[in-house]
Amino acid sequence: MESKKYQITLNERQLKALSYACNEFSRLICGQDWSYQNLFEEAWEKRCKEATGKIMDKQFEGGWHNMRADAEALCKQIKSRFWGLAPNAMHGIYYDETADVLFDIYQVLRHQLWLDRPEDERSIGTVDAYPAMQHGTEELITIKKMK
Repeated sequence: MESKKYQITLNERQLKALSYACNEFSRLICGQDWSYQNLFEEAWEKRCKEATGKIMDKQFEGGWHNMRADAEALCKQIKSRFWGLAPNAMHGIYYDETADVLFDIYQVLRHQLWLDRPEDERSIGTVDAYPAMQHGTEELITIKKMK
């Protein structure tokens, strides 16, 4: 049975958001705690800015450094409890098939975003410069740039 194929159309902002989501969610599935720690910190900074006008106010709920320490401790606890991992350990490629598929999608998207940069802004010393390598069981997505 032939698999179904889909085509979607995205603008640049949507492509960047989808790239971000695929990368971050694949990491969340694998228990890579800096991904959810970043989410916690960004949420706190947003609330801080709404309350004080600054993202790192020293008075807001004990200040940024205290929030960061709380986020790190909580993330270590979550990683240990739900993934059974030590603070310095993490899962990665081949841990979870859905995470692998999402990471493969992310690789294709990030490479396209790299290709779309002006040539003088493209560094070849970044992973973005290289085409995706397939890790999941699904074939890599394709992107056809529209005019």
